[in-house]
Amino acid sequence: MGNVVRALATVAAGAMVLAGTATPAQAEVWNCITSVDTTANVAGALCASGFGSYRVAAKCNSAHYPYTRTIVGPWVTKASGQQGKWSTASGDAQGCHVVEAWTQFP
Repeated sequence: MGNVVRALATVAAGAMVLAGTATPAQAEVWNCITSVDTTANVAGALCASGFGSYRVAAKCNSAHYPYTRTIVGPWVTKASGQQGKWSTASGDAQGCHVVEAWTQFP
């Protein structure tokens, strides 16, 4: 009986180790929109469905080198069943003009 209990304990410990190293499921957001407000010089991204992280990325033009670069907003997280949040990036803060936007995912 002692060997059976020891064997079960070993199997249980192995299962706990495997559970602790399992890779979490990949989150996914969709129904994302992006916007560019050239008057305010701001780009934004918002995802309406799913759950996970995303942020806005924007093409930003300048009269100085580098003439075109990508700026990004902060990562935001959408929880399942919750309203998504806007991730925004300001061209004014970067000294450039926002001309195009897209959503980035981790």
